[in-house]
Amino acid sequence: MHAASLIMLSWAMIGAACFVSPASTSLMAGVLAVMVAVVGLPHGAADHRFARPRLEPVLGSAWAGVFLVSYLLVAAAVVCGWLVAPAATIVLFFLASAWHFGQEEPRFAIGPRALRPAFRFARGGLVIWVPVVFQTDAVLRILTIAAPRGFEADIQRAVAAITACAWPLLTLAVVGWGWQCLAAVSATGRTRRVLALDSAVTASMAVLFATAHPLVSFLVYFCGWHSVRGLSRLRRELGETWSQLVVSVAPMTIAAIGLIAVAAVVGLRAPTLGDTLIRVTFVGLSAVAVPHVLLHGAATLFERLGNLRITPVQLGSSA
Repeated sequence: MHAASLIMLSWAMIGAACFVSPASTSLMAGVLAVMVAVVGLPHGAADHRFARPRLEPVLGSAWAGVFLVSYLLVAAAVVCGWLVAPAATIVLFFLASAWHFGQEEPRFAIGPRALRPAFRFARGGLVIWVPVVFQTDAVLRILTIAAPRGFEADIQRAVAAITACAWPLLTLAVVGWGWQCLAAVSATGRTRRVLALDSAVTASMAVLFATAHPLVSFLVYFCGWHSVRGLSRLRRELGETWSQLVVSVAPMTIAAIGLIAVAAVVGLRAPTLGDTLIRVTFVGLSAVAVPHVLLHGAATLFERLGNLRITPVQLGSSA
């Protein structure tokens, strides 16, 4: 149901991009900022709920302090990176995001096993590769706004580097998508329906990324697809209702919005309101996203360490 809704939303936005005059950048930036605050930030603000069952078996009661301090230190380092070395920060942030998005996409046994991680990485980065290739000027303007003044040449070099990476990764994503389409044709029953629907989602979003303004396409993907699916998985893992999950993540979400607002007043203001919203949204989002990516990337390691600590106790008590 969610996938079908996203397909319809994507094509509605594609139609709007083709036949309706584009909205002002300030309006798009405002909508993006609100939606990221309402849907995107809770996705990261729920990380303490995701972290506890993985860190507590390893760190004991110290897990909360270690988690909070580490999270804030990484977030602060990312903000400093935007201010001091925005080009390197952008490249690393984009690559890390592509990897994380790919890990969160549905996993199908498609193609040679050795190529599947590359397929996931290429697909996860479509929201980056496609706009960078087909809407280079718009992406360059957004990133120039997000970075401090004086780094325009560095941002151009960063976009050029990402574009160079994007072409082979787009090719790889197309190969993976084609492989999945062939698998859907040869499959039967529910497997065929799942593969076909997922292929349609990928194709629809790729067209959206190529035609709609990057702020719009990023909003649809990040809030309408990635964040909602991440929160849904966490809700099922915790066995909670949506209202219970919302109440549990509200304090961290509000705290994150407050910290971002303070950063906006102190050092992220731009000449116009629209530019300020773009800068605050991307810098604030990346400050939350990078520790989020690191946490989810290390989750499997912490689960294994937790099992090593739990297993001897269980064996001893059973004896």
